[in-house]
Amino acid sequence: MTTQRRRRPGELAFGLALLVFSALALWQARGISGFDSLSGAGVFPMLAAGTMVVSALVALLQGARRPRSTEGGEAASFAETILPVRLVLFVALIALYMVALPYLGFLVASFLFLWAGFWFLHRGGLAMPLLLAAGSLAVIYVLFRYVFSVILPKGVLF
Repeated sequence: MTTQRRRRPGELAFGLALLVFSALALWQARGISGFDSLSGAGVFPMLAAGTMVVSALVALLQGARRPRSTEGGEAASFAETILPVRLVLFVALIALYMVALPYLGFLVASFLFLWAGFWFLHRGGLAMPLLLAAGSLAVIYVLFRYVFSVILPKGVLF
């Protein structure tokens, strides 16, 4: 005897978002020039985006047919499953990094971001995240500045 899988919290919202994204990709693929023949440049993007739309629609319909999960409230369960506090805080840290980058420059902003991120995720002392951030930034700096010859952004303050 097999039991039917229940719909997980956020499954319908994710399916709908996937369908909207796929439809936008299909709309954008339609604008690619070269869709005049079956061997044109626009054929593959249209096929890929069309496949995405069909797949998203099938996943959305299958999810809608499943019975709801019997766990607690839908909204509370969605928040606990899809948006845990650690994820929300780390996204806020990324947003803060994006805001700080033009002012502090790549080196200072990236060091602070890496240090805070390693510390937050490691949940240990301050020394290990400090060493990881410095080592990671040194590798990134040498790789991009000297190997790839990329000029890294300077900030207003540094």
